Amino acid sequence: MLWQFFLVALGGAMGASGRYGCSIIIRQQLTDNWPAATLLVNVFGSVGIGIAFVLLERGLVHTDMRALVVIGFFGAFTTFSTFSLELLHMLQRGEFGQSLLYASLSLISCVAGAALGLLAARAFT
Repeated sequence: MLWQFFLVALGGAMGASGRYGCSIIIRQQLTDNWPAATLLVNVFGSVGIGIAFVLLERGLVHTDMRALVVIGFFGAFTTFSTFSLELLHMLQRGEFGQSLLYASLSLISCVAGAALGLLAARAFT
């Protein structure tokens, strides 16, 4: 079990560093006026987590890669990739109402949460 925590931490450090590096490179190539770096990192992460999931599902990589790559790396690179994979699984199971609810609640509550945190921090600092 401790090994799994180590793998998640190692993958997380690599994912966070990877996100930062990709963001710098993307921002140098594109404008800073639109969040293209975030969009592209989220797309890259979503593609990557899909590939990693299939490799794990088919037994083509060691099961420890789930902790290192799926949870650690892509979890830190972008949590949007995890959200995307979970939503896709719901859609594949035919849970269309639940999928719409999950997507809507995620978007609305996270934007509202960020706004609430921003307002609270501004009010108390």
